[in-house]
Amino acid sequence: MAEAKPRGAAARIRTIVLLVVVAGIGALIWRQLTRREGYTGGNVVTTGTVQAVHVDLAFKVPGRIADVPVTEGDDVRPGQLVGTLETQDLDVQVASAQATLALARASAAQARANHGKAVRDLERQRTLLSSDATTQQQLDGAESAEQVAAAQLEASTAQVGQAQSALTQAQFQRSYAELRATEGGQVSEKVHRPGEVVAVGAPIVTLAQLDTVKVLAPVDETRVGAVRPGDKVSVRVYTFDRRQFAGEVTDIQPAGEFATRKDWGAQRRDIRTFTVTVRVPNPERLLKDGMTAEVTIAVSPAARQPSVAER
Repeated sequence: MAEAKPRGAAARIRTIVLLVVVAGIGALIWRQLTRREGYTGGNVVTTGTVQAVHVDLAFKVPGRIADVPVTEGDDVRPGQLVGTLETQDLDVQVASAQATLALARASAAQARANHGKAVRDLERQRTLLSSDATTQQQLDGAESAEQVAAAQLEASTAQVGQAQSALTQAQFQRSYAELRATEGGQVSEKVHRPGEVVAVGAPIVTLAQLDTVKVLAPVDETRVGAVRPGDKVSVRVYTFDRRQFAGEVTDIQPAGEFATRKDWGAQRRDIRTFTVTVRVPNPERLLKDGMTAEVTIAVSPAARQPSVAER
């Protein structure tokens, strides 16, 4: 009788274990059959990164930097001078173009005077011919002289135009030695320093535009279909945990990036993410470049679907 009790207890344990295993397998099968990956309604919540809009300022002409009169952290106004190049070569080009224009104008003035004299001589020969005081040959010579003078005047006038264009171009090149901010912002980096030789388009100063920032928020493909440009967004950052910053969805990345979850069951593809861009006004400049942001996207009613509980 003493051995019967342990055997009965062992049988009961085996039965319980078997029931637990069967229940676990059944639960897994039920979960697999009823699993839902798609958007089930409500707002879309994710975590993103604050990013300022950066603008690189560069010279339109090559040269050696003379000065960069700003420092990192400075606020820059639109049109403010942020860099200059050494201008000796450019000044020589302007002076040479001015001299060429002066010579062209003097030549044109002489050609205009010559043409005026040729016109008067032609008129006099015509008057003399009418009274038989000159010959047809002399009149023909006067007409030829007037035509030559007219051609010279036209050529000299064209040279003045070319010289003027060359001077304007040289003055433009000279003006490009001054680098000015096209928009306001905060200096985030001085890329090059005085004395360095730079090529056309090489960034000299980088401005961060902080009055409006963007938040890049990854949303996985199961929910991104519910997000639309224009959706209102609420943003929170750890520094101001109780404050919400209002924004708006402006762009949704058209191609997926990295996978956020692996489908180990090999029954569905890996779940990939799409970057949603949110523009957030930042007049107090409280949101800083690189901050982590909690993003809540208010899905528009047209894109909402009823949740599982409501079905």
